[in-house]
Amino acid sequence: MNPILCQHNPKRSRFSLPNDIWKWGLKPQGFSILAYLCYLHTHRKYFIAPSADEIATQLHMSADMAAEQLSELNHRGLLDQHMAPVFKNTSKNFFSLPNEVFLLGLSAGELAVYSFLKRCENRKTHQCWPSIKTIGQAVRMSENTVRKYIRQLEERGLITAEPTEVITKTGEKRNGNLLFTLRPIREVIDEHYASQLAELELATERQRVAKLLRERESPA
Repeated sequence: MNPILCQHNPKRSRFSLPNDIWKWGLKPQGFSILAYLCYLHTHRKYFIAPSADEIATQLHMSADMAAEQLSELNHRGLLDQHMAPVFKNTSKNFFSLPNEVFLLGLSAGELAVYSFLKRCENRKTHQCWPSIKTIGQAVRMSENTVRKYIRQLEERGLITAEPTEVITKTGEKRNGNLLFTLRPIREVIDEHYASQLAELELATERQRVAKLLRERESPA
């Protein structure tokens, strides 16, 4: 099969990744870098490979980790000589992520868990219910770590997670998988910027009050 490269299409507000990506055993940092490079290559008319430092800053990881994972992606043939993602021998099934996901300051772990939920999402209901174990196996994290990132994604307003119950054959009620609902990304972005603006206004007001207090305390 010929390599499939992410194609440039500036009109699209999303970018695609192969479903098979979860079978490759990538670390969250490696997955995040591959997703970010795919986003850049899809939406920048003239793709210029970012440095490890730039990637580290964008994805909130150390420069050493970024360099290590770039080397691993190259070794596995997932990047070409220009650092554009190349997906060889994958199925024809892809899932998509919104461009705005890189505006929220997500960590590699948050991005990996969110992306797997997007992979599982029902496009009509925007819901899914993979088990914590299934998520952990896909993103290479312990179940406790997955739970941590689920809480953080809830706090960021990207998802909601509701408990469910199942009835066994013997009629017993037991806890089922969490039911995840992925919120519209535009609402999340609007709330994110509103929160940032509120924090900025609060910081500005604190500075104004502090200045007034200093002026009053200063000798005439």
